[in-house]
Amino acid sequence: MKKTTLGILLLLAINSVFAQGKHALHAFYFFNVTSPAGVVAAMDKFRASSCGSQMPADIGLMAETINGSASSTHFFIASYETMADFSKGQELVQSCADAATFLQEMSSAATPVTEYAIIPAIEVGDWTQDSVFMKYDIKVSDEGVFAAAWSELMDASVKNGSISDSYGLNRIFLGNSDASHFVYIGAQDFQSLVAQDTEVQGSNDFARYLRKVGGVREILNTSLITPVMSWPKQ
Repeated sequence: MKKTTLGILLLLAINSVFAQGKHALHAFYFFNVTSPAGVVAAMDKFRASSCGSQMPADIGLMAETINGSASSTHFFIASYETMADFSKGQELVQSCADAATFLQEMSSAATPVTEYAIIPAIEVGDWTQDSVFMKYDIKVSDEGVFAAAWSELMDASVKNGSISDSYGLNRIFLGNSDASHFVYIGAQDFQSLVAQDTEVQGSNDFARYLRKVGGVREILNTSLITPVMSWPKQ
């Protein structure tokens, strides 16, 4: 009980210091895409419609360049500044003809795989400015312990110059996923991403991190993510 309470207190402290992002919730929609151009065209048309232009979300299309055995190739991320915005977005999608047209056009370009919604636990830097990401899907049994250890690793990596772009820890709370969380690290280009990953994993700080999280964290998948297109909230 004491360990659980301490973990919660650590997480609350970490959230207040590190959750710098402007969004309260991100919804992810994963697809196996056969026509990337068709997906972009469908979203372009929807966002230009009277209904889509009212969607209170920043929307991005990401490519899963390498993602292990997962069948998805791309995902939409819809980012909401408030929970009320999310509710408004769901009401719009369920009530307007433009949304039905969008789904119909999407069906000819992609097949849905899975979806989930996350709450950012830690969000540092502006991930919208990065051009490539490493994403680690993980199963965590003690969020407070993991978040504290991972934050210590990121702090040390920023201090020694290994990490200079965005990073974050996200908690999956709705939807279908074997993972309970995922972490991501962004970079300006693939070469920089590989270099910083190599430097971090070769550090003494990473060895200490592994000792702390070995009993509470399981890595399920590692993927390389690249942004394709974005549709900011209007």
